[in-house]
Amino acid sequence: MIIVEYDKGNPPPYITDEGYWTNPDNYKMVGVGIEGSVPDDATTLTLEELQARERAIHAKYPREKAFPLEPDVLTDDEINATIKDWVDARS
Repeated sequence: MIIVEYDKGNPPPYITDEGYWTNPDNYKMVGVGIEGSVPDDATTLTLEELQARERAIHAKYPREKAFPLEPDVLTDDEINATIKDWVDARS
């Protein structure tokens, strides 16, 4: 699986699963690219790089838990686990 960052609203033709993890600062999104079709100049991410990207976004724009009894934001470990689960579901 190749994780690709691209401009929101303009997914490249080599993206098969699109529209995840928008960065509000630059409107970049994440999707899954087709093996062997992603050009060398595309921004690709490893699991660890995607987790770091999401933790950085979360630091500026805290993500709340989906069904909290009281409003609460996710921890960095929960962000990492969410991203890992997303990757594992597509691998």
